[in-house]
Amino acid sequence: MDKEGFGKYFKSIYQNGCLMLSIGLGHDLGLFKVMCEAKKPISVEEVAECLKLKERYTKEWLSAMVAAGIILQNRETNLYTVPEEFRETIMTQMGFAPILFTLGKRSDKVKECFKKDGPYGISYQDEEASGWFDWFDGYRSLMCDNTVDNEYIPLLTQQGVVPKLESGIKVLDVGCGSGSYANVLAQRFPNSTFVGLDYSEVGVEKANRTKSKKGLTNITFTTGDAHNLPEEWTESFDFVFVYDVLHDLPNPHKALEQIYKVLKNDGYFSLIEIGFHSNPVDNAGDRSAAMYYACSSFICLPSSMTQEPRIGYGACWGREEIEKAIKQANFKISGKSSLIVIGTKAFFLCTK
Repeated sequence: MDKEGFGKYFKSIYQNGCLMLSIGLGHDLGLFKVMCEAKKPISVEEVAECLKLKERYTKEWLSAMVAAGIILQNRETNLYTVPEEFRETIMTQMGFAPILFTLGKRSDKVKECFKKDGPYGISYQDEEASGWFDWFDGYRSLMCDNTVDNEYIPLLTQQGVVPKLESGIKVLDVGCGSGSYANVLAQRFPNSTFVGLDYSEVGVEKANRTKSKKGLTNITFTTGDAHNLPEEWTESFDFVFVYDVLHDLPNPHKALEQIYKVLKNDGYFSLIEIGFHSNPVDNAGDRSAAMYYACSSFICLPSSMTQEPRIGYGACWGREEIEKAIKQANFKISGKSSLIVIGTKAFFLCTK
């Protein structure tokens, strides 16, 4: 890439960053929802009235979306439309954008973590935890059902796990957070019994609220430490799954040992992690990987550095090193290949 080409590329990065902020506003204020649900072209006045917003601010937001090519505006009528073919993508993928607001709030803390004499990390238990889980809930709720139904369950079907879930087995979600996936799986498989564990009290409280709203009776959420699972759980779970959590832990290897302990001898362990390569050079030029490294500096790495031994793998620990860790913990990786990569996710299904 020559100097001119790099200049355009670099400029596009901060242009897209500013646009992402506006997309985050559209998500949080409900603007995208109104636009995508409109049955006909809609005016700025109608959008503003529907959401009880000021017209002038609403117009500025709509203008940003028009300039970005996300929303169309008719030159003659000034009415706005979201093309039908754009709507599903917008409604399922816009939820990541508000993460910028969350990252911005902790930027001062992250700067201190970088300094040699600063703190090692930032816990999800601090005063901002509620705001973090609000974003996390909002983001995952948009994609959770689709991910479970169109990615996760088909993979488990291929490996023969779904018939067991349908018959009724005991399942543990380690690092359940606000319970997004555990609650959906409990709803899909009512004959199975689910336990969700997370060290964040805020996350568990949110998980229990969602459980109550869904009227689920086959799932329990509890606070606990993935590095030290209860002895009474030894060899008591038929299926353990960990979704996008392992790299956030101060000692993922200890957590894998604990998962091995609580899994029955004929049980299954499903690990889903961010699926880039372990060597950053192999991710060069991948904008998705760059985004995850950037977010990791604000979220995943500070979380994993809060306690000893502060291994600090970060979000892009990478599928090659994850596979080594799984095998070092004495798990066998089952299936036709060592892993399955879908988009930015790596799926491992393991047995003892």
